[in-house]
Amino acid sequence: MRIAFVSTMNGPSWGGSEELWSQAALHLKKRGHEVFASVISWIRDCDKIVELANSGIQVETHSPFLSRARSRWQNLKYGGPKYYHRLKEFNPDLIIISQGHNSGGFEWAKVAREISKPYALVVHCNGDQWWFGEHLPTAIESYTAAQSVFCVAQKNLDLLRLQLGGEPLPNAEIVWNPFNVSPQIRPDWPKDSNEWRMACPARLFPAAKGQDLLLRTLAMPQWRDRPVLVNLYGSGPDEQALRRVAEQQHISKARFCGHVSEILKIWQENHLLLLPSRYEGLPIVLVDAMWCGRPAVVTDVGDNARMCVNGETGFVASAPTLGSFSDALERAWEKREDWRQLGLAARRRAEEMIPRDPISVFCDRLEASVSHSLQNC
Repeated sequence: MRIAFVSTMNGPSWGGSEELWSQAALHLKKRGHEVFASVISWIRDCDKIVELANSGIQVETHSPFLSRARSRWQNLKYGGPKYYHRLKEFNPDLIIISQGHNSGGFEWAKVAREISKPYALVVHCNGDQWWFGEHLPTAIESYTAAQSVFCVAQKNLDLLRLQLGGEPLPNAEIVWNPFNVSPQIRPDWPKDSNEWRMACPARLFPAAKGQDLLLRTLAMPQWRDRPVLVNLYGSGPDEQALRRVAEQQHISKARFCGHVSEILKIWQENHLLLLPSRYEGLPIVLVDAMWCGRPAVVTDVGDNARMCVNGETGFVASAPTLGSFSDALERAWEKREDWRQLGLAARRRAEEMIPRDPISVFCDRLEASVSHSLQNC
């Protein structure tokens, strides 16, 4: 089988939304398939991309926009005739187009239709702010002509159907992202200390991840004297702004820890996950925390509330607002003596719901899709 992957995520660095397609590409290559990948040009030297190339995958790069002044809907055709030729020359049996949210891959879908190749769209995130407006016909055509539509969150899929004007999308299904910890390893509960430690491992990009809501909560009078420490892990474009907020608000309970590659280490040192996101798919960090037996405080966006059951495995803020999140964190504080038991319940929920090897499951699904297409040719 010949399978092509296209990543349309245009962030300046590698993100969690890249893991599903890239790990699937490696897995399919190991299974003996021919694999092609096209990625945004400025991440071509990323270690993950180098790994793809070293494994024998044909890696190409493309530019995300014709010009910065143009709309995100007017994407350059990813190399134009040059890329069109490369994709046609590879002659894929299936093209998987991985989108950061509910759009970004429509030009790729158009190319796939022009060369009469089946394609699948992957939706990693969705939000109420991303309606299609005058581009609705293009969106409907792109999604309905796809052989498959994969969403990482049921709530994202429900919203997508609404944004498409009630389109039922019978070709859509839910797929699980990979995670960063071993299901076989559950770290011990952090040793007793004089403080409760909470972790917020997320890109420092409050427009999505909402760290400003967390800092503004910690600035409230009741948190100033409590024995807590909030560790913010990660880097991102708004790190300087968030540090300034913490400094100007005299927030002594927050610590910026930078990027940490050993996720298990985070949960060896912290009792509770904090995720004040404004929009999500299904955050990998939430799944990691659940496998590690840690409860969470999350906002009800994406599939957060599907995984984190309010009062049973953690605490859910009804909306990504300061009042709602601060209320959820207050409820968590009142139940802090129960955090360990809530974490055990989170682990059990992970064991019941999450496949141990989501990449293998996804690749099985892709192989079945290709086989079905070839049989019907």
